[in-house]
Amino acid sequence: MLNSKTVHFLGVRVDNYRLREALARVKFFIDSKQPERSSRKVYFTNVHTIHLARRDPQFFCTIHNADLVLPDGSGIDLAGRILKRPVKENLNGTDFMPVVLRMAERYGYTVYLLGARPEVLERCVERIQNDFSDLKLIGYQHGYYHQQEEGRILEKINRVRPDILLVATGSPRQEKWIASVSDHLEAGVCFAVGGLFDFLSGEFSRAPYWMRKAGLEWVHRFVKNPREKWNRIVIEIPLFIWLTMMNRLFHSSFHQS
Repeated sequence: MLNSKTVHFLGVRVDNYRLREALARVKFFIDSKQPERSSRKVYFTNVHTIHLARRDPQFFCTIHNADLVLPDGSGIDLAGRILKRPVKENLNGTDFMPVVLRMAERYGYTVYLLGARPEVLERCVERIQNDFSDLKLIGYQHGYYHQQEEGRILEKINRVRPDILLVATGSPRQEKWIASVSDHLEAGVCFAVGGLFDFLSGEFSRAPYWMRKAGLEWVHRFVKNPREKWNRIVIEIPLFIWLTMMNRLFHSSFHQS
């Protein structure tokens, strides 16, 4: 669902909202939920997402057809400055989703969790219940299930009809799954949240606040897990910035000619 705030980075969609505007959109999606309407789809675009979408046409279309796609990470912010299309606010899922949960707690919205390893999910549920004591957490399911169990899992979710479904099974699997089942899913809004449960559970640590404020959380994550983050930090980010600069140079030259 493209809108006047939609911008594109290397062709991949981002909806350029501030936090308050994004929350208002999410609240509207929940409050306007209708039985005959597909579940709303909310994703996050970062450098890795863009890298995947440029190589996978199906994933590219999945992002393009979402109801809301929020900017995630300092790489998107830097690209916005290079292209003179500044990103209003970094709405990465790890910071944005606790605010959504606080809103859900306030308005009585129900929440269901899907994803992560069983032991990580258990700790995540425990922490959420401690930190959001009034939140209506009505169910959860780990992400390590066989494909033949998917029908049963959909039935479990549809039985409780959550207002908010958080899917944490990694990109692009989570976004493609949400897109494939949204017509049969009785949930108000589905969020693709990546590693959120790992952070909420304490499995992974967040960077100190000053690093997050300076846009340097990627350094912290790389130091903590260099093997997993090597391709993203050493290959994908430099390539993304170079392509963005070439895009800016090309368009500047084109408009001057």
